[in-house]
Amino acid sequence: MNDDMFARLVAEDVKNRISETQREYLHLPQNRDRWKRALIALVRNLDEQINGISEDKQSDLERYESLGRDGQILLTEAIQSYDSRLSKIERFKFFVNKRLDYVASLGEDEGAVSRANFLEAAILRHKSLMDEFDMEPTDVDVALWAALDNKWEFDNISSLG
Repeated sequence: MNDDMFARLVAEDVKNRISETQREYLHLPQNRDRWKRALIALVRNLDEQINGISEDKQSDLERYESLGRDGQILLTEAIQSYDSRLSKIERFKFFVNKRLDYVASLGEDEGAVSRANFLEAAILRHKSLMDEFDMEPTDVDVALWAALDNKWEFDNISSLG
């Protein structure tokens, strides 16, 4: 996946608009640093937008004040529009920062936890592919999926057919 598509995926993740498969993809250990970098870039972009809107608001404030009464009406409308946009961007930035904190916490327990996360993601992907391609699960598949619930079902398999 190229960087632009990955960045869009990360932004949609913050908005909770991605599929479970896409979420699993983000959680893969090899994507963790890329995910973090995309979130940091998103925060920087949002900061730039906030600064730009604030500068535009200040310029309009100075320009409309010089127009007298008509300028006051325009100024009121402009300020409402700027404040609404700023509020939306700042709220989104709050959620981006929360997600960044979450992603940063994922890297705290490397080693066994990282391997466990990788294996869990692999099993979940296996299950989603089985569902996606409408494949009939075998007893081995079912035992593998039970492992996600900390259940060891492999000893209960009597045959492979």
